[in-house]
Amino acid sequence: MFLDIMVLALLVLALIKGLKQGLVVAALSFAAVFIGLAAALKLSTWVAEWLGNTVNIAASWLPFLAFIVIMLAVFIAVRILGAVLEQALELSLLGWANKLGGFVLYALLYITVFSVIIFYAEKMQMLKPEAVAASNSYPYIHFWGPYSVEALGKIIPFFKDMFTDLTIFFGSINKNIT
Repeated sequence: MFLDIMVLALLVLALIKGLKQGLVVAALSFAAVFIGLAAALKLSTWVAEWLGNTVNIAASWLPFLAFIVIMLAVFIAVRILGAVLEQALELSLLGWANKLGGFVLYALLYITVFSVIIFYAEKMQMLKPEAVAASNSYPYIHFWGPYSVEALGKIIPFFKDMFTDLTIFFGSINKNIT
């Protein structure tokens, strides 16, 4: 039920944001998520190792912290680029299609990120089986983040095998903890 409420909240947020900002900003945000996910997923094991040697944080939290830090850095960089491009383009002539397109892209964007967070939560054993069993939306969204990034890996080799590498990494951490 909690997961369903989160999905509904994300869809409402996507509707509001899509209607407010439209397709142009949504497209840039969508690109930022995939660039951020690619960078975070590819670099999170390296950054987690670096953080482990630099700060005093439990090893089980390092991959998640590394993921968040990398995602935020990429979001900020792309947001700055987006603001510059939006000022240069000023594309407000699309009307309702711009708004509808913005909603669809924001919905895909939020569900993709939420799906990756679910992946991390499952691997870190933070998502209880009861929460999964009680959710109506889980069967439809849990695969979306890993699937979309792995599908992108077929086009761009840099993205290939990210979730496999992370699954192996989490497996080694879980063995060290237990």
